[in-house]
Amino acid sequence: MKGRDEDVDAAVSRALPELTPAAVLLTDTPEEAVRLLGAALGRPGALESGQAALRALAAAAASPEQVIGSLDPAPADDDEALAGALRTLPAADRAAAVLHLLDAGPQQGADAAVATLGTALAGRDEQARATRARERSLFAVPGTAPEPDLPAAPLPDRLARLAAGRRLPPTAAETVAGLVTAARAARRRRRVQLVAGAVVVLALAVVVPVLPRGGPTPTPTSTPTAVPVPEGPSVYAGATRGSLAEDEEFLQALRALDWPPARATDPRRVVYAGDVPGGRWALLTSGGTAARPAAAAWFTGPEGAAPEDLWLTSGWSTPDPTQPTALTDPTTGTLVVLAAPDDQIAVSARPEVTADGGVQRAYGLATPAAGLAKLHLEPVPGAVGSAVQVLWRRAGRPPEPLTPAVVPTEAAPGAPPLDRLRPAPEPARGDAAVGPQLASVLGRLGQSAEDAAVTVLWAGDLPGPHGTPARVTVLAVRQPSGAAVVTAPYGLDTGPTGVAGSSVCVTGVLPAGEPLDQRVVALRCDVTAGVADPTSARSLVVLTPRDATSVQLFDGAGTVLGEHPLTDGVAVVHSPGAVARVVVHGARGEVSGAAVLEDADLSG
Repeated sequence: MKGRDEDVDAAVSRALPELTPAAVLLTDTPEEAVRLLGAALGRPGALESGQAALRALAAAAASPEQVIGSLDPAPADDDEALAGALRTLPAADRAAAVLHLLDAGPQQGADAAVATLGTALAGRDEQARATRARERSLFAVPGTAPEPDLPAAPLPDRLARLAAGRRLPPTAAETVAGLVTAARAARRRRRVQLVAGAVVVLALAVVVPVLPRGGPTPTPTSTPTAVPVPEGPSVYAGATRGSLAEDEEFLQALRALDWPPARATDPRRVVYAGDVPGGRWALLTSGGTAARPAAAAWFTGPEGAAPEDLWLTSGWSTPDPTQPTALTDPTTGTLVVLAAPDDQIAVSARPEVTADGGVQRAYGLATPAAGLAKLHLEPVPGAVGSAVQVLWRRAGRPPEPLTPAVVPTEAAPGAPPLDRLRPAPEPARGDAAVGPQLASVLGRLGQSAEDAAVTVLWAGDLPGPHGTPARVTVLAVRQPSGAAVVTAPYGLDTGPTGVAGSSVCVTGVLPAGEPLDQRVVALRCDVTAGVADPTSARSLVVLTPRDATSVQLFDGAGTVLGEHPLTDGVAVVHSPGAVARVVVHGARGEVSGAAVLEDADLSG
């Protein structure tokens, strides 16, 4: 496919016909397919051969964080049942099933993934048949026999037809080639940086041995060279901004505030001072110069607070003068961003969990005035953290993320009502782990406890280190898309060793699909809480419909690791091995499966 000096455009053009059917089946829009192809073919060695390209496509598809999901709706397909069934599969299972059915070579876990796809498709096909029957009955001549449905085509044929109906944009080859070129350039830059680092290390290895050993350290005869400041305007320079910028008496009192690491003898400057909903905020700098201060700090207080009643919310030393700074209060929805006058600012209030289990964000442009952007986002009462993300861009530079500092709340986090799929166990000390973890997840999602729909899928005890019991609670937080964020906090009871603590087994995402009481959820839980030897405290929890009878465990290669009975739809397996997915058998012979839940980045 690709020689060492061969043109990228030509190599990509030859690779696309073979990869496009799989790419459009592994994504839901043409734009996503193009980005997936770019991520795959940009991997090292992906253009060396057809098999290398297919392996790269499988790896890229199983790593959805490499591909930014489209905000556009999925196009209509002739086979909506199959398209919908594909969307219910986790990324790795979708890749294994599609590439196996398209005869693209052996895939790890393909048999179990195909079985799961077949189960999901069977239900959707049945719904489609029922809908067609109802529609035909409206126009049927009374007394005539219903027209029989034609048998469904084999699954590989249906996949091929679905792929043929999905077209890439006319500029797909050009876009993919650009993504591949960019990926190669990024790798070259990293290699240059590594070589430069190696040269520095080598230089140090040469210099260090000739330094004097023992005795007092010599006093340097010259001032060390300062680290150069990145080029660009300073965020901290210029006149004070904010609604209190003209209140000189207030500003003078602000300059008298102390905070570490600022020194009492250093000059103080007020970069921002203003009233915000429910409070009063100020950004101060200390030492250095106006354009390059030695320290900076946000101070906050209640509405109308005097300077001495403000408290330190966030402070840092040697701030980058070209980097904007931001502060947000989730309980009021207030966000203040201080930037350079010509910076562009984009804000995302919270991530969106999509129906396919992905996490993405939509950003809206803010309009700074003299480098100050003050926004009012939707409040999240009682939040213990913030889901807000900021992007900023300066002429000649790519967009960069900015994490706002967060005003702490004194109010206790809200506790949403909990629905339960199964009876609650007897109360235990470890139940206390639920509240803080649930508040943390809701904070990262930007969801208020008042509006959250939370279901306890299961709660029970697992063995911890040295026989210390741990109470595990599996929670599902439903999302507007139909997906659910699943988190499983645990709390250790105090055992013979005196060990106590809490942590989280996993926090992942279930794609939209069947109701929670009909879902299969499998999660690993290493009950360690800081204990050095967790080998005796590893468990797998499998939750299924309550009438299911047994569950089989498979590793990543599709090998059966064991089969276990289910009690009330629950199996807890100690020291289960390297389980990658499970297949559940129902009382009526039905089969369903799921991959073991993986941690998800909820930041988007």
